[in-house]
Amino acid sequence: MQDIRSKWLTFYAEHIEHVSKEMFSHVEKMIVATLIISAGAHVSSTDPAILLFGYLRHGLVGRGVELFGIILLILNFLDGFYKLTKLSWHVAYLIIMSVCYFALSVRLVQLILAFRGE
Repeated sequence: MQDIRSKWLTFYAEHIEHVSKEMFSHVEKMIVATLIISAGAHVSSTDPAILLFGYLRHGLVGRGVELFGIILLILNFLDGFYKLTKLSWHVAYLIIMSVCYFALSVRLVQLILAFRGE
């Protein structure tokens, strides 16, 4: 029984641990970026109750926050794509993963905005 456990721990440390940490890291970064995008979209689409320093237009600040979130999302995507290309997988798989990443990002923004809706 101890032999099976040690084999599993070795397999986990060599193959699964690094992949799961990378996946959760990218998902975490994607969620943060989509939260930033949805916060910017919310500010620019409605007139919030909070005054932003009194002089700034809400639409302009909201678009800036959205742009910052989009830049973070693109940087996260490029980082993940670069790491996937080093694995030398088939190009079709990389394209499918890219499409899924963008579709999931858009759906997360929509979901967050739906929860914020009143």
